[in-house]
Parts: sequence; structure tokens; C-alpha cells
Amino acid sequence: MPDQTDQPPASLRALLIDRLGHSGLAPEVRALLSELLPEDRSKDVGGTVGPVELRSITAAGWRGIGPRTTLELPPGPGLVVVAGPNGSGKSSFAEAAETAITGHNSRWEGRRAGDWQKGWRNLHSPDVTPEVGVELAVGKRGELVTVRRSWHGAKVDDARTEVRAVDGSERKLEEVLDAEALDLARPFLPYSELGSMINGTLGNLHDAFFKLLGLELLAEFDDRVKVAASECEKLIKRADSLTGQLLEELNSLSDLRAREAAQALSGPKPDVGRVRALLDSRVPAAEAELARLRQYASLAGPDPREVDGTVARLRGAAAAAEEARYGSAEEARRLAGLLESALEHQRRSGSSDCPVCGTQGQLDRAWAQQARAEVERLRTEAVVAEAARKEATVAVRAAHDLVQPVPVWLRGEASPLASVWQEWAQCRDVTHPMELANRVERAAAVLDDACRQVREDAALRLSEHDGAWRPVAVRLSEWLGAAEAAEAARDRRKHARKARTWLRPIIDELRDERLRPFAQRSQGVWQKLCEHSSVVLGSVTLAGTPGRGKVELGVSVDDMDAPAYSVMSQGELHSLALSLFLPRATHEASPFGFLVIDDPVQSMDPEKVEGLARVLDSCARSRQVVVFTHDTRLQQAIVHLGIKATVLRVTRQTDSVVGVEPLTDPVDQALAEARAVSLDPGLPRDVAEHVLPAMCRVAVEAACLEAVRHTLREQGLGLGKIEQRVASLDRTKSYVSLALLGDERQHAREAVERICRGGWALVEAFNAGSHAPLPSVDERKDLVRRTKALATAILRGAGNRQAGGAR
Repeated sequence: MPDQTDQPPASLRALLIDRLGHSGLAPEVRALLSELLPEDRSKDVGGTVGPVELRSITAAGWRGIGPRTTLELPPGPGLVVVAGPNGSGKSSFAEAAETAITGHNSRWEGRRAGDWQKGWRNLHSPDVTPEVGVELAVGKRGELVTVRRSWHGAKVDDARTEVRAVDGSERKLEEVLDAEALDLARPFLPYSELGSMINGTLGNLHDAFFKLLGLELLAEFDDRVKVAASECEKLIKRADSLTGQLLEELNSLSDLRAREAAQALSGPKPDVGRVRALLDSRVPAAEAELARLRQYASLAGPDPREVDGTVARLRGAAAAAEEARYGSAEEARRLAGLLESALEHQRRSGSSDCPVCGTQGQLDRAWAQQARAEVERLRTEAVVAEAARKEATVAVRAAHDLVQPVPVWLRGEASPLASVWQEWAQCRDVTHPMELANRVERAAAVLDDACRQVREDAALRLSEHDGAWRPVAVRLSEWLGAAEAAEAARDRRKHARKARTWLRPIIDELRDERLRPFAQRSQGVWQKLCEHSSVVLGSVTLAGTPGRGKVELGVSVDDMDAPAYSVMSQGELHSLALSLFLPRATHEASPFGFLVIDDPVQSMDPEKVEGLARVLDSCARSRQVVVFTHDTRLQQAIVHLGIKATVLRVTRQTDSVVGVEPLTDPVDQALAEARAVSLDPGLPRDVAEHVLPAMCRVAVEAACLEAVRHTLREQGLGLGKIEQRVASLDRTKSYVSLALLGDERQHAREAVERICRGGWALVEAFNAGSHAPLPSVDERKDLVRRTKALATAILRGAGNRQAGGAR
């Protein structure tokens, strides 16, 4: 599967401008679209951080891993299979890598904390400080960097992350790992997500694809056009509402001007010009005075409810800042750092003597416990102090935003109102939250009272000036502004509707064009995984916008459209999840040169396992692909298909002691284990006479299985058929007969003796369970030597038989 996705050379904005130029739309519509078209603010997913490769995963006191254990990984692209039975600790490594790099564990997402987060600390190693870490190769030069996350408290959130270069210097996490890239091209697929990621509308995947493909500009453009039409609609509705209210009031007056205004407002379309002429017919001097009175009559000071809320927030922020024990978060962190350094000195030196004053036994275990508790308290107080400082800053800014300057028309007046308002405006110069709260509370109350008095006086004077007409004229003037705005909005709304009608199919077309390579890659992965399935994955499309979108999947069964989730088996659902995950995780803009996939084999039939091996092999040509599995079928498929892979075996002993070792050829491994036992001079005789022959039998049967699988594979049998065939074998003679003669029911004595003299005696001894005495190390070594000769002869004999059959 290629790792590159061809992208159009032109930006989306350039494509939209080109389409707009050839749209044939009216000039007004084109002008509106050009006005609303956003600037292109897209950036590379990888940011400024270079490529990242995974070199090792380390865990201690974490999940199923007790003492510190490291999983070393081969560098560069390639397939790595980490195998081990359930409970061996292999998934703990996968979760350790994810937690160290992202700070989160997908296993716990959406789960009840009480049930799922209790098991994060290893139960067998209470004295081991829990930690997870990865060694990464960062940038084009492959600089080695360690990301380590350790826990200093009892809660899973009581952790901190430390990043260090190979020379020991400290680095910032954002210099090594791009947070946006982790979100958009996340290289982890835990088993918990194989099922969960395909439930619902795939909203997170939809939003990730939108950002990966740079489609946010399309969503913003569509939203701007929609908002433009909506704003026009609001202006029109406001004018219509004012018209109805004014008509009711005008019809209740006997004034000639009111009747004329009512006639102008009546009918399907109000006469804006007639209303304007009616309002302009007044005496200029009197009109200026009325205008001034109208300004005073509509004057509004600060909203008391907003003031009360702002003052309460300021005082709360001030109190929180005052309650913080330390003057600053930096001071608390500095003190915590000093204590941590002392703890680190104690741990490394192993001495309890104080390095400062030399007092012996001062830094004992009790001191260490108190120091750790103090570190945790200091860091908590640092967080509280920092939060209090930020809240105080935000509260002060909100208060400053509430304080409005003196209105332009009121400036320069030598009036009590102007003076009071000036005092209110000066509140913006105060930055201390408690002082600002007191100033705002006092000044707002005074200004609100002054504004109320001015409004009442102005309203009385307006009423006395012209009786009942003047208040109506004021509202009629307000209506005139709203009607003129609505008149312009009607044309703009028409243009906006035409613009959106043209824009929606263009957006869908450009979105599908950008998504097409990903959809094709998803279909390619699906075809490899589900080659023999009757379910076909067709189109993969995005519907909606970020935050409100979904991924739509075209699925058919025997050429009939069907809902995806209802017709797929569990194995097909897992295959679908992989089909959607891999194109996203292997996007060319992703800085991650690795993928970590946990237990993808479950619920897959043999054909899908073969398809999975091919898909992983394709990805591994350009990336490091690390797959964790307890299912041996993936290893069998890799061998069956001749895929190059590194296989690591994870084993778990008592007390969560986890080991990792390369998994070599099963015949060589079985012989090596038998040879190690044979050379042990302290091995009791009765143990040697029972254990060693059984180990030799395993080596012979492994050689037979390898020969059988090779032979049957050359005959064209698939992995499933082969495993069914070998599953029926229950005796060593059956293994040998099938390996050498192609039929487990035939007697293979002559064939064995022909390729290895004395080999049949070994086979009979293994099969019967009766073994000759092995009193000495030399006799044990001889048994292993003869077993190796027989195993080698079986492999060679099966190969010769196959070659002869081919001739």
C-alpha cells in the first residue's frame, strides 16, 4: 500500500477563486462570495517538528509489568510482531507507548474511572515507582530523545512527563512531538478502538479528515455565507416587527402627522421616502434640541446584573489568589524541584546523610516519604496558584471590557453626568482585582443613578415639547433606520441564497476530490483484508461540517446496498476499522514513522489474517509497524506468505517479571532449549529421562510441521486449510508420515530410515513415551545430536520430495 497521497497542486482558495471566475453568477453574487471567502490559514500537519521513529518502549510498575522492562525495536521501516499469551504483558507495552507519547490511555476513554483506572499500577511491585517511557529518533538526523512519564501519587493523573536528549539535556515536549499531528494522524490503534471507532457517526474521524485534507476553509466559507443570509433575515424581521408595533400606536393617535405616518407604513411595502420627508419637515433648531433630548432619553449606563456578576467574579478571583499559599506558581515549582533533587540524590547515592549539612541519617525513609508528599502538595499548590492568577487576569479583563468610555456626544460637556461617566471610565486603569471590584461597584451605582435621572428629565421635556407625537416620532426615526437596513438586506439576502445554492455542490465536489485518494486506499485495505467476503466497501464520503459531521460508508452485500454495521461480522468490523485507520495514520504529512497496533487478529478468519499480513507488510515498506498479538495465526500467515518480519516474544513469570526475547526458528529454538538441558550436570536423572526426550520430540514435530506447511502451501492450499489439516495430527508418527509421504495414514518407517539411519527408533520412543536411561551428560548430548540429525533430514527429505514431485 503506497504511503503517498497525491494532493492537488493548487490550494482550495485558489480553486474556489477559479470556479467563481467561471461561475456565470451575477456580479453582485460574485462580489458577495469574494467578500466572504476566507484567507487560507492552513498549515502542515507536522508543524515544525521533524520525523519521529520509535526505538524502544520501557515500563516499570505499570499494568502487567513489575520490574523495569524494555522492549527494544529494530530501527527503520519494517514489520515487528510482539507475541505472547494473554496476561503476558504485551498490551502493557502498547499502552505504555501510547501513554508516554500522548499522556492518555485509550483503554480508559469513556470508561468508569473506578473500574478501569484502579489497575494502572502493578500490584506485585508496590515499591517500584510507576513509569512508562519511549526512546524516539527525532528529525532527519535521528536525534535520540527519551520521553518518560512517571507517577508521584496514588491517582492516575498524578503524573509528569520528562523529555531528555541523549546527552541528558532537558527538552520541551512540543519540540519533539507535534500535538496537532498526534490528534490528526494518531499512530496508535489499541484493541479497544477497533470496535469503538466504528460506532456511531465517526465524528472524530470526520473532523480529523477535515483538518488533514485542509477542508476547514470550505466549512468556514459555507458558514460565512449562511451567516450572511441569516443576518439579513434578522434585519428584515426586526423591521417588520417594528412596523407592526408602530402602526398600532399611530392608529391610536389623532395627530395629522401620525395618520400620515400610518398611511406610509401601511400596504405591502412601506414608503420609506414618505416617512423620511415627514421626519425632515421640522424646524432645524428645534430638531437639534430634540435630537439631543432623544440621546439623553435613550441613554443607558452599565447593566446592574452584569456589574454584579463582574464584581462577584473579581472578588472571587482576588480571594482565590489570596488563599494561594505561595506568591507564585514558579516559587512552588522551584521548591518542589529542590526536594526532587534531594530525593534523586538520596536514590542515586544510597546514603541517608544530608549533602548540605552532613548530618548523618537525616535523609532516611521517613524523610523521603514526607518529601514526596511535600512535592505533591507544592505542585498542587503551584497549579492552584497559577489557576488563581489566570482567573484574576481574566476577571480583570472582563471588568475592563464592561467599562465603556464616555460617549462621543457627551465628551467636552461640563455636566455632572460627564464627570460621573469619566470616573466610571477611569476604572479601566485599575488592575488589582479587589480594588477594581470596589471601584466598579461604586462607580456603576453612581453612574446608573445619574443616567436614570437624565433619562427621566429628557423624557419629561420631550413630552412637554410636543405632546404625544414626539415619542412616536422618536420610535418612527428608529423604524426608519431599521427599514433602510432591511431594504438593503433584502437584496443581500437574495444574493446570499443564490451564492449558497452555487457553493454547496462546489464544496461537496472539492471535498470528495480531496478525500478520493483516502477512500481508494481504504478500499484497497478492505479488499486485501476481506478478499473472499461478500461485503464490499464502496464510497467513503464526508457529510456535514466539523463538530456536526459524519463519515458515510457505501457498503453492499452481493451487489445490494446495505447498512454497514448491521451486515458485517465482528471480523469485518475490525477490518473496516483498520481500513479507516491506516490511510489516516500513514498520511504523507504525518511526522510519525511508526504505527502501534494492538491485537488486530481477534475475530478474523484465516483468510482475513492472511489479508492482514499483506496489509501490514505493505505499510511496513515505508513505516515501522509494531503489532501486538496473542494469536499465533498472524505469525503463521507471515511465514506462510514469506513476509520478512521481526518476531519478539513476551513472557511473564511470577510477580509480574516480564521478559522479551527474539523468536527464532521453532526447530532451532526447540533444539537450543533441549541442548541447554542436556548440558546441565546438576539435572536429576529421573528428570532428564522424562523432560529431555519430550523436548526432543517437540523439535522433531516442529520440523515436521514446517515441512508440512511448506509442502501444502506449494500445493496451493490456503492457511485455513493447512491449519485444519495439521490440527488433526496427534502423534509424532502422523507428523512424520504427513511430512515425508504427504499422508499421515501411511507408514513412514522406510522413508525415515532412508533419510536418517536409526531415526525411526527415535520416533517410536517419542511416540510411546518410553525412553532409554540417560545417566550421563554425554548420553543426553547424543540424544540431542541424533534429534537434530533427524529434524534436519526431515526438512531436507520433505524438500527433496517436493522437488521430485515438481519434476
